[in-house]
Amino acid sequence: MPRVGLVILDYDQTTVENIIDFYEAYCQALRLNGADCVAFPDFMTLLKENRLGEKIPREVDHDEFWRIFRRVYISRHSRPLNGLREFLLSLKNFNVKVVVISGRETSPWYIFWDLRRHGLDSYIDDVLTFHDLELLGYKEEFLFDKSELMNYVKKKHGVSGDVVCIGDYIADYYSCRKINGIFIGVNVFSERNIDLEKAGVKILARDFYEVLVLMFENGLLR
Repeated sequence: MPRVGLVILDYDQTTVENIIDFYEAYCQALRLNGADCVAFPDFMTLLKENRLGEKIPREVDHDEFWRIFRRVYISRHSRPLNGLREFLLSLKNFNVKVVVISGRETSPWYIFWDLRRHGLDSYIDDVLTFHDLELLGYKEEFLFDKSELMNYVKKKHGVSGDVVCIGDYIADYYSCRKINGIFIGVNVFSERNIDLEKAGVKILARDFYEVLVLMFENGLLR
């Protein structure tokens, strides 16, 4: 039997690559706060170096900026990360639950729609977003804290065994650590791993082919 009972996936830039969607939401949040959008090449540099906060106007509260960002973030230009379908199929063969928890503050319907568009919805047991966080009356200890939703998912699905969280962002790691989960960082751009490595993340991958191999190598699937 596998050690893992549940895999929790972040969505944007983890389950799917949708840099253009990310860019459009970032620019819209800037404009709504009275600032001009940045050129795409500059955005990519800032993203890879985890410096997107530098373009937020000084007078704007950063947490509120990112809350606006996650409300306007929608799927239009996504594609599954390499190896995702094979990874999800393998988890189903091991009877591991798979849940997406997105940092967006929109209805889970948008995520389901995107998964269905890619023919992946049948592999996913549940989807939650920060819209659900508000409906359930939970709070964030820090911005993008998913730990309350993670605990809710564990109880809802009656999970026994370890929980593996897969994400691209430092808040994903801190959320996972709060529930004593095992974290795997996934980043197409290796530069974005610097913060994760500094925080102590040991398992890092570029795509889901690597994630699957690493889960076997670390005894999480057997």
